[in-house]
Amino acid sequence: MIYLDTNIIISYVDELDSKHGDAKSLLSKLEGNRAVSRLTLAELASVFSRAGLDSPMALALYSIEQSGAKVVDVDFSDIIIKALKLAGELRLRTLDLFHPVIGAEIRAEIFATFDENIINKSEDIHRLLKVRIVGK
Repeated sequence: MIYLDTNIIISYVDELDSKHGDAKSLLSKLEGNRAVSRLTLAELASVFSRAGLDSPMALALYSIEQSGAKVVDVDFSDIIIKALKLAGELRLRTLDLFHPVIGAEIRAEIFATFDENIINKSEDIHRLLKVRIVGK
């Protein structure tokens, strides 16, 4: 399974995004089931609403569908507890920490992101969570 970070989906659906081509290329190379969480759904709706777009939730769901991903359900109480245990070692921003933890929770083999903070911690994330980070 492949867990997609929010930034991958935004870049993929926004043809004017500077990483649109990278997102298209990356998603074309990644074979397997794609997943996101409700956290991704909330982030996308927030981004679209701040951009002044109508129906941000519908756009978020459409964007996830276009990326080929499905929304998976996780217990966020468990995610927070696991993130708390890893916070000191990974030293990532809160949402940047939650996403790889969710990826590990759903047993994703790959976490796709363009987030440099996560990419810079990819060895530690792989060691601690057994999730391989891919992106540029």
